[in-house]
Amino acid sequence: MKEHNQKTIKQAINDAFNSVNIKQKIAETRLVTTWETVMGKTIAKHTRKLYITKGTLFIYLDNPALKNELMYSRARIIELVNESAGEEVVKEVVIK
Repeated sequence: MKEHNQKTIKQAINDAFNSVNIKQKIAETRLVTTWETVMGKTIAKHTRKLYITKGTLFIYLDNPALKNELMYSRARIIELVNESAGEEVVKEVVIK
């Protein structure tokens, strides 16, 4: 009897997502929409722009004191963001 390559629908969808890197984009989008939950209301309130490009999270703030404080917390931000995403989405943080 001939053996067939059979996959579950879930496996097929995951393979399709991984092949076009959609899974990464979904995780990035989820981060932007859950930023307040991950970082808190104060930081979210002063965040003017937020995006991820090639594993680098860019955070634009309107408060210089907060910007300075977050510069020292970049490792913790990476940890929180990746924990929230359930995978390594961010490898580096740039704060402007």
